[in-house]
Amino acid sequence: MRYFKILVFLVLVAFVGLGVNGGCSCPGPISVGLGKITGYVSSSVLETTRIPGAIITAVGGGKTYTTVTDEQGNYALFVPAGTYNISASKETFNADTEDGVSVTADGTKTVNFSLTTGDGGITEISISGVEIYTITHPNQFDIRSIRLDRNFKPDIESLLRSYYSNIRVNGTDYKSALILLAVFDPSPPEGAQGSRIYVGTTPNGPFILKTLGSGVITSMPQSIVTNSIGTLAPNTTYYIYPSLYGTWGENISEDCIEVSTPTELVLTEPENNANIYPGDVTFEWSSLGEGWEYSGEIRKEETGGWVLGFDTPYNYYETSIPSEAESGNYLWRVIGSYSGEESVLQYSISYPRRFTIQQSPE
Repeated sequence: MRYFKILVFLVLVAFVGLGVNGGCSCPGPISVGLGKITGYVSSSVLETTRIPGAIITAVGGGKTYTTVTDEQGNYALFVPAGTYNISASKETFNADTEDGVSVTADGTKTVNFSLTTGDGGITEISISGVEIYTITHPNQFDIRSIRLDRNFKPDIESLLRSYYSNIRVNGTDYKSALILLAVFDPSPPEGAQGSRIYVGTTPNGPFILKTLGSGVITSMPQSIVTNSIGTLAPNTTYYIYPSLYGTWGENISEDCIEVSTPTELVLTEPENNANIYPGDVTFEWSSLGEGWEYSGEIRKEETGGWVLGFDTPYNYYETSIPSEAESGNYLWRVIGSYSGEESVLQYSISYPRRFTIQQSPE
C-alpha cells in the first residue's frame, strides 16, 4: 500500500508539472503578438488606380516579410510587433518606401503606396489617332495574336483554319479581348517605353492595371503603340484609362473611355453534327443587334479547304446544296462586325459547327 501511495504521488506531481511548463523546469514558450499591415498600391497618375502583383516587403527586427497585392491591388501582411521599413515595387514603376512604421500586437497599420514612373513627370503628347477593338471569341485561342489591319477578316479565317484539329465544335464558353492602338505623328515623345491599360467596371473606379505593353512600333511617317487585354467578359461595359509611359514619367487621358464587349455569337441551325441532304438549307445564328454585319464560311473538315463564303446583314443565310456536292463532314462558322462610334470596332466570332452532307436515300 505504501508503494502505491508513492506511485500516485509521483503521477500527480508529473501531471501538475505538465500543466505548468510542459513537463520541464525551463520556462514555457513565449507568445509573440502579431500585427497586420494592410493597404493598396496605386499609380501616381490617378489615385483610383490599383496595381495587382506588386511586391510588398517589410524589413524589421533582422527579418524580411513579403507578400503580393491581389487582383484588386490590395494586400495584407502579418508581422511580429515591431518597427518596419515597408516598400512596394512593380516592374516598369519606381519602388516606394515608408520607413519607421510601428506595428503593435493585434493592431492594424494601414500603409498605401503610390508608384511613380521614370522621373515622375509628364510631357506633351500629340496623338493623331486611337483605335479600340473589342472582340468576343471562343475560349480556345487568343485572338490577340492576329494582325490588326485592313486584312483583319482573312487573318481570323487563317487562324481558325489552323485550329480545326483541336477546336471544339460545340463550344459555349467565350471570352473577350480589348486591343488598343495609338498612333503618333510623327512619333511618340523621346524616351517612350510602352503603354498601360487600367480597367474599371464603373466610371468612378477603381481602375485595375490589367496589362503592361512594352515597345513602340516605329514606321515612317507614323509610330504606333499597341496593347491588349485578353481576359474580359463578353457583353459587359468597361471603363478604361490607357496611358503612355517612358523615362520622363506617365501620361494618362483626362477622362476614362467607355467600351462594351460584344455578346457571344452562337450558331443555332442546323444542329451540331446534323445530316444535310442536297437541296435548300438555312444557316442561322444568334442576332447581335441592329447595325451588325455577318460574314460566314463553310470548309471541309478533313482538309480545311474553302467551300462557300457569304455576307449578310441578317442572322441567317439561305443557300442550296447541289446534288453533286461531295459527301463528308464540313465545318461552318460566322463572324459578326460592327463599327461603333469614336473609332471603336467590335467583332464577335462563333465556335464552328460540324454538319455532314449525305446523298439523298434512293
